[in-house]
Amino acid sequence: MTHSNPAQPNPSSANPDQSLLSPDSLPFEYSITRAPRKTMVIHVRHADVEVRAPQFVSTREIREFVTRHREWVVKKLAEKAGQDAQRLSLTDGGNIFYKARSLTVRYVADTREHIVVTDRDFCIHGRRLNDDVAARILQRWLLMQARSILPARARALAGYLQAGPRLKEVVFRKTRTKWGHCTASGRIQFNWLIMLAPDAIIDYMICHEVSHLLHMNHSRRFWAVVESVCPDYRVYVKWLKKHEHRLWL
Repeated sequence: MTHSNPAQPNPSSANPDQSLLSPDSLPFEYSITRAPRKTMVIHVRHADVEVRAPQFVSTREIREFVTRHREWVVKKLAEKAGQDAQRLSLTDGGNIFYKARSLTVRYVADTREHIVVTDRDFCIHGRRLNDDVAARILQRWLLMQARSILPARARALAGYLQAGPRLKEVVFRKTRTKWGHCTASGRIQFNWLIMLAPDAIIDYMICHEVSHLLHMNHSRRFWAVVESVCPDYRVYVKWLKKHEHRLWL
C-alpha cells in the first residue's frame, strides 16, 4: 500500500537512511529509505511503515509529509492487522483457507505422510509432526497437484489461442509477491500456493499467464484475450485482491 507526493529539491538537506521514532502526534513509527527518486511515497507492509524519499528532501519535510497522511497510514495499518489475523497458520489447531473455506489444521500421527480434507478440518498426517514437517508435507502435496494440472491446462489453452509453439516450459516456484509470471522466451512460472485457491481462480491464473504469450503487457489487447477465454475475469481479480493474503505461507 502506498501514498506518494512529488518532492521539491532541497540540495542542502540530504540525509542517510535512518529509522525514526514517531513524532508525538503519530501513533506509529516509520523508517526512511533514501533513493534516487523524485517523489516521496509511503509503503505499509504488515506493521511496518516505510517512507521512500529523494536524497535532497529534509527529515523535517518527510515528517510533515507523513503527518499529512496520518489518517491514511492508520487506516492501512488497521487493514493490515486484520489481514494478518487471517493469514494461513500452519500449526496444529491453526487455520488454513483452502478452496474458499476456512478449515482447522489438525496434525495426525501416521506412518504415511498425506493430507485429508474434511468439511471442517485440514488433516496433515505424518510421523513426528511439527510445523516444519507439516510445511514440507503441504508443499509436496500442493506441488504434486500443480504439476498434474497446470502444465496440461496451460498447453491446451496455448494451443487453443494458437500460441502453442511459444510455450516452452511450465515451472513452479514459491514467490513472495507473484502468483504467476511469463517471460518473453515462453517460460511460464506458477506459485504452487495457488492450488489452495478455488478452481476458478486457478483457471484464471492459467488464462492470465498464457495470454501473455500473445501480449507481454497488460494492454487492452491483452485483457481482450483474457476476456475471450475467461469472461468473468474481473470477479476473480477482485477475489484475489481480497483474499490472497490468506493463501501466503
